Amino acid sequence: MVWTWIWEWAVLFALVGLWLYARYWKRAASKVLFQYALACHKKEDRDVLARRAVMAGNRPARLLYALNNPEYFDKARPMRPFLFGNIPCIFGNYYFSQRYDGWLREEQEEFVQKVYAFKEGEEDCREYFSRMFQTLCYERGITVMFMPCSTAARYYKRFGRVAGFLENAGYARSGLELIRITENRESKHTAAVRSSVNMNNYVMSTELCGRRVVILDDLLTTGESLFDYARNLERCGAKVVGAFFLARTFQVPSSSTIRWTAWKRDMKTRFLRKC
Repeated sequence: MVWTWIWEWAVLFALVGLWLYARYWKRAASKVLFQYALACHKKEDRDVLARRAVMAGNRPARLLYALNNPEYFDKARPMRPFLFGNIPCIFGNYYFSQRYDGWLREEQEEFVQKVYAFKEGEEDCREYFSRMFQTLCYERGITVMFMPCSTAARYYKRFGRVAGFLENAGYARSGLELIRITENRESKHTAAVRSSVNMNNYVMSTELCGRRVVILDDLLTTGESLFDYARNLERCGAKVVGAFFLARTFQVPSSSTIRWTAWKRDMKTRFLRKC
């Protein structure tokens, strides 16, 4: 009886020891996979390594996997039209917050810098907006309206160059002068409470009545500014037929969503290999 009891406990301790040993090496392997994934420059290589690290239980790898593959977690895709509310929209690529510096691939970081340059009026990013207009193929007679900024100086600095390009290239008539910034306001991205910022610091021209317009802005995040501006344009008699954005802010999904997506794609990859 005593020997039986000793044997049972010995087996139990052995099993627990093996489980702890396997868990230790699984964690160690997941850390190595994550570090290799972070060091990879190619999207495909980072995708494989980050997915394996996620499957092995590495928490930081979940964020890396989502940042590397934003299209897995968003219904919209860059340079593809989609409905946002009832407004047909299109955007150039994904924008990532500064908190993710060091987690992005080189081409992602370069695009984020383009967004900053566009905001400061240093680039018109015509290659992106040109492709967007060619994709949606609007008829002639469209007027492009630019999202009002916090100050008149910022408004003309940000949109002056792209307005001239779109008009000269024949994509749309510029509506840059069809609104007038009446007072300075706080920028939304610096406000403690974004919803508290009064966005109606402008007046619209009566010439908007009867025009078919598209809205152009740098970023699409929550869409509140887009819907507010569209409503004001339509109150003036304009018809909003679309919206263009240089970038769409990527919203990181929940940890469980990332794990589930990684698992599904891993199973799909294994199945295709067997076929």
